[in-house]
Amino acid sequence: MKRNSLVFAMMLAVGSLSCVAASAAELPSVPYISTSGNATIKANPDMATLMIHVKVSQKSATDAKNKVDERVAKYFDFLKNHGIDKKDINAANIRTQPEYQYEQKTGKSTLTGYTAYRSVEVKVRKLDQLNSLLDGALKAGLNEIGSVQFSVADPQNYRDEARQKAIANAIQQATALAKGFNSKLGSVYSITYRPPEAISSPISRFQLKAAALSAAAEANSADETYEPQSIEFSDHVDAVFELQR
Repeated sequence: MKRNSLVFAMMLAVGSLSCVAASAAELPSVPYISTSGNATIKANPDMATLMIHVKVSQKSATDAKNKVDERVAKYFDFLKNHGIDKKDINAANIRTQPEYQYEQKTGKSTLTGYTAYRSVEVKVRKLDQLNSLLDGALKAGLNEIGSVQFSVADPQNYRDEARQKAIANAIQQATALAKGFNSKLGSVYSITYRPPEAISSPISRFQLKAAALSAAAEANSADETYEPQSIEFSDHVDAVFELQR
């Protein structure tokens, strides 16, 4: 009876902490305690990915494509001059589509020209280059900054740190609770862990508009158009510990 009462008391004390989805057969036959360890750490971004678009309308599809290619080529030269490696530049395939003008009264459509689109993705490994690369895109004729995605070059280090802190949190809780009930923490009986990779990767996003950036560039204050936010890495672990008699 004494042992059963101890098990009941310990489970009641940590009821709000326990998230272990274990069946009775998976739990120890001796007094035990279950805890959930959580941890979240913040990292300052050290790189960014730019998504930039160019859109040009012309009378012919060929002219529209050529104009787009000229602007992208100009920006490529700019990136090369600023030390951006080719492997950090990705230009999506160009696409063109016809443009029509519709008459409401007659329902007829008239071909007015063609519009060509192309996207350029740039990985920026030195954040102090970000402003100049954005301004350079606008000056080269790329007329829409789609987004800036801030990230870290080595996220695994932060994931490992978050996991270790979650483990330490689970042990700290179990130790404190055992001590509160005049008992001592024994060996770990079981661990339940779901890798955080199953969740979307941590990325800080900031949407930018070309018009706003262009105005900022003219005012020589492009650095005020964005502010990288810290990136959070979280982890969680459930553990069951035996209690020393």
